[in-house]
Amino acid sequence: MATPKVPGDALPLRTVSRTTGLTPDVIRAWEKRYQVVAPRRGPRGARLYSAADVTRLRLLRQVVATGRAIGDVAKLGETELARLAALTDGAGSRPSGEPAETFEHAFAALTRFDVTALDRTLSDALIALGARAFCCRIARPLLQEVGSRWADGRVSIADEHLLSASLRNLLAGIARIRAAAGGPVILLATPRGERHEFGLLLAALMVADAGLTLCYLGTDLPAAEITASARRVRAVVVGLGIVNGENDATALDEVRRVERGLPTDSELWLGGARARALTQKLRRSRALVLDDDSTVDRELERIRTSVQGRS
Repeated sequence: MATPKVPGDALPLRTVSRTTGLTPDVIRAWEKRYQVVAPRRGPRGARLYSAADVTRLRLLRQVVATGRAIGDVAKLGETELARLAALTDGAGSRPSGEPAETFEHAFAALTRFDVTALDRTLSDALIALGARAFCCRIARPLLQEVGSRWADGRVSIADEHLLSASLRNLLAGIARIRAAAGGPVILLATPRGERHEFGLLLAALMVADAGLTLCYLGTDLPAAEITASARRVRAVVVGLGIVNGENDATALDEVRRVERGLPTDSELWLGGARARALTQKLRRSRALVLDDDSTVDRELERIRTSVQGRS
C-alpha cells in the first residue's frame, strides 16, 4: 500500500507550538473544544498543520492575550481576528473601549430609538471585552441604570423594552454559540409567575462559558413543565431564577413542586434577588442558593470536573 503524501506546507505540532508561542496542550485543547483549526494527519497519525492554520493560531493567541476569552473569538474569521488583535493599548495588554463610553453610546442610541446602533454598540462591547467582562461591566450595570431611569421617568417603557430585546438577542445568541454539545446538561428557567429574565440569561452565558450543555427554557414555566423537561434532557442541574418579591407565594409552591418532581440525582439551584429569602421558607430542602458570580463559577467547575472524573 502506498504511503500517503504529506503536503509540502505541513508542519508538525512541535514546530507550530514554537512558531505561534502556544503550548501543544493549548493547541490541542483549542482544536478539541472550539475547532479553531482542523489539522491533517500524517502517515503515523501525527497532526500536520498548514501555513493558514499557523496564521490563524497566531492571531488567536494575539487576541486572547488582550484579555478576550477564546470561546468568544474562536469562530471569527481571520479578517476580524486581525482587527481585534490591533485593538490594544500602547502596552498591547487590554482591549480598547471603556464601559463609560459604551454607556454613553447605548443611551444615545436609546434616545434616538436606533435599534441598529444599539445592537452594534453592545455587540462591539461584547467582542472587545469578552463575554464575562461584558456581563459584569456592561450588561448588568446597564440594566440597573435603565431600570432606575425608568422608575423615575427619565426613560420610557418602550426604551426599556428596546434595550431588553437587544440584550436578550445578544446574550441568547452568544450562549448558544458557546454552549458545548453532548456534555452534562444544566437546565435554566424561572417558575410560574416569574417573568424577569436577564439574571437567567447571564447565568446561561456562564454555563456556556464553563463548557457545559445548556437547556434554556426561559421564564414563567409551571413546575410540571420544568421537571418533565429536566427528565427528558437528563439534566444534572436545574437552575431557577427568583427575583419578583410579589410572586413569593407562587414561587415557593412552584419550587417545592420542582424539587419533588426532580430525580434524586439532579441538583436544584436557586438564584436571583429573592432566592435566599425563599430558601429560608423551604424545610429540609436540597436547593442550593447561588447569589454571586464567584459561587456560580465554583459550582459550575465542580459539576464539570465531577462529570469528567466519572467519564
